[in-house]
Amino acid sequence: MNDPKKQQIDVEQQRAWLNQHKEETGLSWKQLEARIGRSGSTLSLFANKKYGAPGDLIAEEVFVYRQTLAAKAAAASKAVELPDYYATETSLQLISLLTWAKRGRITMAAMGPGMSKSITACHFDACNSNVFMVTISPATSGIRALLRAVLHAMGVASPTGDIQSMSMQIKDRASKLQDPLLILDEAQHLTVQSIEEVRHWHDATGMGIALLGNEQVQQKIDGGSRAAAFAQLFSRVAQSIVRSRPLQRDVEVLLDAWGIMDPAIAREVHRIAQLPGALRGVTFTLELAKMLAISEHTDLNVKHVEDAWAQLSRRTVGA
Repeated sequence: MNDPKKQQIDVEQQRAWLNQHKEETGLSWKQLEARIGRSGSTLSLFANKKYGAPGDLIAEEVFVYRQTLAAKAAAASKAVELPDYYATETSLQLISLLTWAKRGRITMAAMGPGMSKSITACHFDACNSNVFMVTISPATSGIRALLRAVLHAMGVASPTGDIQSMSMQIKDRASKLQDPLLILDEAQHLTVQSIEEVRHWHDATGMGIALLGNEQVQQKIDGGSRAAAFAQLFSRVAQSIVRSRPLQRDVEVLLDAWGIMDPAIAREVHRIAQLPGALRGVTFTLELAKMLAISEHTDLNVKHVEDAWAQLSRRTVGA
């Protein structure tokens, strides 16, 4: 990509391209405003030669936009199609746990990062009725924010009311549904008050609860030094999965999903899967490795995988 400040930009050329681009895409000036970063009215004046000031700066912005589009097109040409959801042994065990929870139980899964926990939960959510999934964050860990997030997942567009009234709305909705299930992903962020409120919903309505998160979920709920505040919830956990690393069979399923049969690549993938990032780290690595192979016009080989992991491992793979 080129710095527009370091080269001559033909204003008329950029003006002609902008008009042609607008016509071909059918975008409005308002829509182009969001893409270029210049007000739609100014772009319109520039395009129609009615802009009072010199158009050099706007021409530079159009030039940068063109480069952005070209870069996106180049990236798309090398894009790698990722496999859809595939059922690993761990994923199937998690689905079994969610199925049990849907029968009105409280279940828990404490898993290391990159174990396809969230993807599996989303898949279960999409395939079953009366399932409501909420991903907890520090912003939604408190009771009021949690209530709003759960109501929103249940179809209330703009939840309002005090804590008590919102809690009653959740219980009212849950009590009218057959086998409702609330999945709370990243549940390690929940406060004591929020967890107790969730337990209350289960006790009052029979709604199933699935608490998914990292190892801190287990430490919080059934660790050796658990606080009395969690004792009532601990006694209600009907089934749990605790796993920090993927199974070897999980990696084999991943290799099948990617269509990888090269033994050297398989060995490297198995090695990466046991490192922080697990299956997510493998997925990122294979995606980049295939892009490297495409750019070299060669078949994927273990060197591509090694080079991709070397690049990715310089920064932490997101949990």
